This record gives sequence, structure tokens and C-alpha cells, in this order.
Amino acid sequence: MSPAPNVSERDSGRRMNTASQNLPHHLGELRERMLHPTDYELALNYFLEEFAGDMKFLDASEPDDAPHLLAVLAHVASKALGQTVAFDEAKLFLLREHRFYHGNAAVAGRALLFFYFQEADTGLAALIPGTRGAMEVARFRLTAGLPDPRKN
Repeated sequence: MSPAPNVSERDSGRRMNTASQNLPHHLGELRERMLHPTDYELALNYFLEEFAGDMKFLDASEPDDAPHLLAVLAHVASKALGQTVAFDEAKLFLLREHRFYHGNAAVAGRALLFFYFQEADTGLAALIPGTRGAMEVARFRLTAGLPDPRKN
């Protein structure tokens, strides 16, 4: 993980939290970073910098209970923690036009941040604090897609 930007980087004129100004571009960049063979953790930094505080992006996202995605995320968290866990609370959102889920959950006294691209059947989850440090980042891929039981 990269350290937090210092004051001079913040004041350099680079605007943050502007994903909503060009969602296709920023989602494409996020997807590309997430799919990088080795440095996929950098996608989390990009998500936090460009999406997390962007109110227009958040307003365009609709709440979605997504039980199919919650089940996958519970599996990812359980594997990272070495024990079966359940979420204390979860907030999932869908940017329907782009088939993009994002959100957060509370699990075992930790926070889980995540995003998932339906078209790529791939997502990223970050457990904070991690088991071996400040954060554990995991990329998850669903080779058969993410079937939605609400559509049966």
C-alpha cells in the first residue's frame, strides 16, 4: 500500500473524488488496475481517491441487498480471517448502468471495503485491519459469473 499523500501532493492541483465527471473512463481505469497481474492492490487506492468521496457517484448508486454477492464476500472474509464469519452490517450499492457493485461491511470487529465488476466477474475486497498488518487486500474472480437467486 502506498503511504497517504503528503501536503505538497494534495496541493499539487490534482483533483480527487471526481469519478462522476467521467464514469466510463474512471471505471475503466479502476477495472484495468484491478485486473493487473500483480499490482491489483493499487486499484483500492484508486477507488478511495476517485470514488469514495464523490457524492455524485454515491448518489447515482442505488442500494441493493445482493445476497449472492454477500455470500461471496463472506467467503472471502472467512478465508482471510481463517474462520467462518458473518457480517454484522453490510451496505451494498449498484451502479446499474455500469453493472458495478461497491460497498462496505462490518465483520469480526473489522471493516470490509469492496467493489465488483459484473462484466469481468471480478472484484476486490479489503479487510481493515488485516490479520498481518493494516490491511488485507484480496481479488476474487467468479468463473461462472454471479448468479442472482432473486431472479430464479
